[in-house]
Amino acid sequence: MTAVTFTGLSSGIDTASLVTQLVAAERAPANNLTGRQSDLATQKTIVGNLSSALAALGTAVRGLDLPGEVQPRKATASDGHVTAAASSGALATVHAVRVEQLARSQITSSRTFDSAGPGVLGDGSVTITTGTKTATISYTGADSLADIAARINGAGVAASASVLFDGTSYRLVVASTGTGTAAAAQFADDGDGLALSDPDNIKVHARDAKAEIDGVEVTRASNVIADAVPGVTFTLVSPHAAADASSSVSVALDTDGLHGKLAAIVSAYNTVNAALHAQLDYTGTQKGTNTLFGDATLRQLQGALGSIMTSSYGPAASDASEAERAATGTTLGAIGLSRDKTGALTLDTAMTDAYTRGGDGILAGKTAGLTARSTALQGTIDQINTRADALKTQLETQFTALETAMSQLKSQSSYLSSILG
Repeated sequence: MTAVTFTGLSSGIDTASLVTQLVAAERAPANNLTGRQSDLATQKTIVGNLSSALAALGTAVRGLDLPGEVQPRKATASDGHVTAAASSGALATVHAVRVEQLARSQITSSRTFDSAGPGVLGDGSVTITTGTKTATISYTGADSLADIAARINGAGVAASASVLFDGTSYRLVVASTGTGTAAAAQFADDGDGLALSDPDNIKVHARDAKAEIDGVEVTRASNVIADAVPGVTFTLVSPHAAADASSSVSVALDTDGLHGKLAAIVSAYNTVNAALHAQLDYTGTQKGTNTLFGDATLRQLQGALGSIMTSSYGPAASDASEAERAATGTTLGAIGLSRDKTGALTLDTAMTDAYTRGGDGILAGKTAGLTARSTALQGTIDQINTRADALKTQLETQFTALETAMSQLKSQSSYLSSILG
């Protein structure tokens, strides 16, 4: 229950107001520090946003950190019989491709049954081999075809099983999950068998993909051929008819892809550059205490960004001198990147990593420093509030005692006056 106090009844002094003012004076330094804490929190947000922008810039720059990424390739097919993709190592040329047949998986059926429920089979097993994996699936008269299919699916071999009803009878169908003849499942029945090992029950025979690439017949287990031509992956879609012309696959420099990567770097760089200018530029209006105006770390970063256009990049060794790098490398301006008077444009990944990596990065250290300062301020604030609370209790006790004493004196005075007349 909140205590009820009566102030000034005897002394005529507004002690409650006096206590409030004295305690407020005691708390004043804490209020100032709380405002500083708010400034530090805003500064931490600024550093966090800048760190995120630098990380995005690092991601964009790493899209062009290998020599081949500066000259990306794209592959274009002349028709729908084949699709193609090219990496930076592909030679810019044209390939003639003719699809003879597509690879496919083997599908095998069991013998037929009048029912798919329990009791359709007696005790037995089937051993399935796909590639180097072999599993034996056992069953009893208590198992249904669905039970056996589930065990095959959980056996860890490259095959899947399901139950098929053709309108008259039921059967277990097992399909190899891989294409090509080498991936075809092999079966061995035992006991009351499923007859999966019967060659006549192979409904779809496994088949390898066959295609002519530049006049040479190529056979693969998959319809995706990634190792025939260095840097080019062909995906066979449909066979050519006898009257069809061969498909042409053109490999060329992907200028659109390169422009897109450069545009991503420019956009990310300009985001960082604008964030730095927002904090460091003087525009005629005094910056608030919750900004990082004049901050040495941000000025260091701005200076590093400003120097990269004159630096050389390229084939020089990582420990080469600046003179050696300048003689053998390439500047960013040489590939079409430049900076305007506001500092808008590109980046070096080593510098980006130094500012964004966790733990020992420069901005990570900046954030940790702001956090430590805020924590220290909170400790001081807590001490001030503790002293203010103690002062309030002390003053209330003292003023209550004063009021009590004043009341007693008044009572004694009245008593004496009544006796002495």
